[in-house]
Amino acid sequence: MDIKTIQDDNIYEYFDQVDEDVSENIGRMYYRGIAGHNPDDDSLLSLLIWELRNVDSLEDTSSEIKYIYAIDSLSLSNLLKDYGQLAQAENVKKTFFESTSLSQEKEEALAFSGFSLSHKESKNIEVTVKDCKKIPFIKKAAPPYVQSIRNLNAQAYYQGIMNILFKYDSPMLEDLVYLPKDWFDEDISCYTKTDGKVTGLFLFHVCPSGIIVPVLFYAVGADGRMNLLEMLRFSIDKASLIFPEDTTVRIIRRNGKVSALSEKLFPGKKGASAIAGQRTETII
Repeated sequence: MDIKTIQDDNIYEYFDQVDEDVSENIGRMYYRGIAGHNPDDDSLLSLLIWELRNVDSLEDTSSEIKYIYAIDSLSLSNLLKDYGQLAQAENVKKTFFESTSLSQEKEEALAFSGFSLSHKESKNIEVTVKDCKKIPFIKKAAPPYVQSIRNLNAQAYYQGIMNILFKYDSPMLEDLVYLPKDWFDEDISCYTKTDGKVTGLFLFHVCPSGIIVPVLFYAVGADGRMNLLEMLRFSIDKASLIFPEDTTVRIIRRNGKVSALSEKLFPGKKGASAIAGQRTETII
């Protein structure tokens, strides 16, 4: 099997196999991808895309597989061997994934390749803009000091990012400081300022599919908790004016705090059934 690295200058060759919301990330700093091709006719046999996490930690660097494609279990098993070598070279200690659409054949290949698998509720829940509008304490309008990030120049925006990361060292996006401001929706994403400095940010990315994903919701300072509420009001109001009410909002419950907030905002909302897997990588 011939192995090709997937990069932003050749991802278009795989558009027929890779989900558009995943493929848009190729080229970001911590995204990686490889594809296995038939050496006889160059046809695609298998493909993996993953994201490195905790890259600054010598002890906790991990990798999350974002996308899997394979024509059969053998092709996937073979590609996972090549993936393992690449993961080792980047000091990855653990590889994990979650899938709501994993075939039996792929499941068997992953288990054969050393992944411990379990059935669980997905960490993602999906609601709509209409659902967001129904949140009881959203009815009150946000104060004028909450503004869309479109009103921030690049310097003020990045200073705000750094100000927040000084206090918040585990954002969902590993490459947050490297992403351009316009990677986020600049109308529904918003900020608050205190003493002339950005002290709160609520950032959203709109995927190519149209799904809205909140990716940063944090505020520092004495008024931080109140500013979070006001930013929530602002963004939901803006989203309801811009997007159709059936637009999907995907909330990624990546930790206990996000899960608790999600339960408060959307009580009883559950994620889809998923298969989760993880394996420990052997370090060279």
